[in-house]
Amino acid sequence: MILLLIILLLILMFYTYKAKWNPVYPNFYHREEIILIGHRGAPALAKENTIESFKKAFEAGINGIELDIQLSKDGKLVVFHDWDLRRITGSPKKIEDMNYSRIRDLAYKKNCPVHLLSEVLEICPNGKFINIEIKSRNYSNSKLVKKVVKMIGQYKIENSIVFSSFNPFVLQLAKKMNPNISTAYLWSSEDSTFLFNSPLLIWICRPDGFHIDINNVNEKIIGWARKKNLSVFAFTVNNSSDLSKTQKLGLDGIFTDDPHLKLSSASS
Repeated sequence: MILLLIILLLILMFYTYKAKWNPVYPNFYHREEIILIGHRGAPALAKENTIESFKKAFEAGINGIELDIQLSKDGKLVVFHDWDLRRITGSPKKIEDMNYSRIRDLAYKKNCPVHLLSEVLEICPNGKFINIEIKSRNYSNSKLVKKVVKMIGQYKIENSIVFSSFNPFVLQLAKKMNPNISTAYLWSSEDSTFLFNSPLLIWICRPDGFHIDINNVNEKIIGWARKKNLSVFAFTVNNSSDLSKTQKLGLDGIFTDDPHLKLSSASS
């Protein structure tokens, strides 16, 4: 089964290899200095993926925030990273198997709010951008992608959004639905979303950016990404050593839990 999947993916990549791929550098990225994105807001200051965390990230002067989005059983766009509530409540029940009201109530009892995407969009200041990680373990999740793309269109913020995902098929579909929204492929050697884990899956979605685990950053892979004119960000950078590594390799930016990382690093 695994071998068959690999063969099919290689065939798909072969047939799309010569297809047009012209990555676009988002106009909300500033080239003058390394860009800081608040990973799930500002977890070093407040609980991740909460309105409080996002507000603290913006108040700290961060360029943009990153958040995770998935669907609840009743089709709500829920801002939450884990597939279940185990880390918060001890419950192994998955987000996709619960209505949002149930998720909200269980999390509230543990003093950890779980918000909807619309709530976060409402508090995003002008001049800031949002990186929305679309979470999906299914190869095709058109319902989720359609809902996210539709909401971004309703808020008229296509020019301040990046869709990212470990799932190349999700990004491929999002780009097809709205070519004007920037996309970025997420990759880590530790990711086990699919049976076949390789940065070569990027050929399926042909994104505008490449977001890579800091532990996998090296000159060779960054050089390849640069030749493709991809914007390159590393996650998750939380110390001066890793920050220095990204700066030496000339990355465009980082995802960090600490919005004050750059300031403290520069003054040390």
